[in-house]
Amino acid sequence: MPNPTWQERCASKQAERDATIPKEWLLQELPSAERANVMDVPYTCGIMSAAELAITELDATELLHRMAEGTLKSYDVVLAFCKRAAIAQQLLNCLTMMFVDEALQRAKELDDYREKTGKVVGPYHGLPFSIKDQWAIKGKESNTGMVALIGQTPKEDAVVVRLLREAGAGKQHEKEMVPTANCSFFSSSSIYGRTLNPFNRRLTSGGSSGGEGALVGFRGSPIGLAADIGGSIRAPAANNGLYGAKITSGRIPLTGIVSPVTGYDSVPVVVGPVCRSARDNEYFFQTILATEPWNKTHYLVPLPWRSIKLPEKMTIAFLWDDGVVKPHPPVTAAMQNLKAKLQSLPDRYEIVDWQPFQHADGYDVTRSLYFPDGGKVYADILRESGEPALPLTQWVTKESHVKVQSIEELLQLNSRREAYRAAYLSHFNAAGSVDFIVAPVGPGVAPAHDTARYWGYTAVWNILDWPAYVFPTGETVSADIHLKDLSYRPRENEFDAYNWENYDPKVSEGAPISLQLVGRKWDDERVVKAVAEIAAIIDQHK
Repeated sequence: MPNPTWQERCASKQAERDATIPKEWLLQELPSAERANVMDVPYTCGIMSAAELAITELDATELLHRMAEGTLKSYDVVLAFCKRAAIAQQLLNCLTMMFVDEALQRAKELDDYREKTGKVVGPYHGLPFSIKDQWAIKGKESNTGMVALIGQTPKEDAVVVRLLREAGAGKQHEKEMVPTANCSFFSSSSIYGRTLNPFNRRLTSGGSSGGEGALVGFRGSPIGLAADIGGSIRAPAANNGLYGAKITSGRIPLTGIVSPVTGYDSVPVVVGPVCRSARDNEYFFQTILATEPWNKTHYLVPLPWRSIKLPEKMTIAFLWDDGVVKPHPPVTAAMQNLKAKLQSLPDRYEIVDWQPFQHADGYDVTRSLYFPDGGKVYADILRESGEPALPLTQWVTKESHVKVQSIEELLQLNSRREAYRAAYLSHFNAAGSVDFIVAPVGPGVAPAHDTARYWGYTAVWNILDWPAYVFPTGETVSADIHLKDLSYRPRENEFDAYNWENYDPKVSEGAPISLQLVGRKWDDERVVKAVAEIAAIIDQHK
C-alpha cells in the first residue's frame, strides 16, 4: 500500500484524539459556529452535575487545600475537570489527547493513600495538571504540531513533569494544542486544526501555549504547564483572562522540552504555568524550587524562591506605547482605569510614565535570533511530509525579515543583544526609583485568527530576560465604549498600519483585557508579589 498522505495522517490523529473522549460526554448539539462566547455551555449541556461545576470554578490553591483536609477527593476533582475538558475540546479544539482512565486511576490511588495515612503525598497532592504538547511525558506522543513528527514518543518525562508527579500531582488528564513547531502567537496546526478562544471564538486563544490558555480559561483544567520564548505563556494567559508569569531564565528546569530544533539559546526559554489566580502562580514556583531542581539538571541557578517584602511605597511606571505599534483603545482604557485605581492609594503608589527605550531595535534583534538558520529546519520538516506551512508560520519564517545568519552575523546579533540589555538596565536605573513597569501584553486583546504578527510587547522582555507577569484587569471589550480612533495615522513601519486596520471592536466584543507587570532581572519574587497585590486591588473595585 502507498504511504499515507499528510492529510490522511492528520485525519488519523484527529480520529485517535476524538476516540479518547467518552461517548457519554459528547454534546448532543453543538452551538452554532456564529456563537462567539461558549463559557456557559457546561452549565446548560447536562453533562456535569452542580457539584462538579462548583469544583471546576475553584482555583488550584483552594482545590489543594480541600483535598489535603479531606473535604474533596482527588477522584471527584479529576472527573469534574475531565468532563469539562471534554466539553472544551468539542467547542474549542484545544486538546491533542486525553488520558481519562489513567488520570482517574492515579486519583483513586492518591485518595487511598490519603485515607489510609491521613497524609498527602506532596504539595500538589491530587491536583490534575494539563500539559502543553511540547513537554515530554513518557510514552505519550509529542509531535509539536508537525506532521513529519507524528509518532515521536519520549522515553522519559521532562524534569518539571517528573517533579510535579513526585509532588503528588495527579496524572495529566490531557495534552494541549500548539501551533506548527511552537513558533507563532496562535494555536493552529495541520494535524489538529485551529484552537478557538472560549470568550469569543472569532479570536485566537494565543500561542504557542494556546491550548493551555483556552482549556484553563474554559475551566477545563485548574492549571496548565507552558513555556515562553516570546510571550507563549503571557499571550495565552492574556487572551483568556488568566495569570501567567515569565520569570528570569535558569530557575525552572527546561530539560525534556520537545522541540524540532536544539541549540537555539540566544533567546532564553522560560517555564511556567497559566492559572486562575496569582497565588496559584506563586505556589508553583515555590513548589518546584523547593525540590532544588539545580541538583537534577545542569544549567539552573541554585536560587530558592525567596521570601520578600515589598517597599512601603512603590513607584510604578506606565508604558502606554512602545513607539512601534500603538495599542488599541481597550488596552489603553484598561491601563487608564488601573492607573486611577492605584492613584487612589497615594500612600502606597506613585505613578509615573515610562519612556520606552529603543523597543524597535530590541524587537529587531529578537526576531533575527529566533531563526538564525532562516527557518530552514522548519522548512525541511514540512517538506519531509509534504505538509504546507500555515499562513502565520509562512509569514514568521519567510515573509518576515528572517534570513540565514552567518557565524559572523550571529556573533554580531548576540553582541547587539548584550549591548541592548546593558543599555536598557542603564535606562531603567536612570529613571530613578521605579520599581515596576505596567505595560500592554500586546497591541490589542486576543487577535482575530491568523493576524497576530507583532510580538514586541512581550518579546522585548524575553531578550532582556526580565520577569514579566500577565494579569487580568477584569474588564472586557465593549463595542459601545472602545470605539476605533479613525483619526489615527499609523507610523511608517511594517506593523503599525496592519495592527490598526485589524482593530474592530465588534469582532473583539467580550474579549478579556489583560496587562503585564515587568521588573528587572532576578526580581521574580517581587514581581509575583506585586501582581498579587494589584490583583487584590482590582478585585476590590469590581
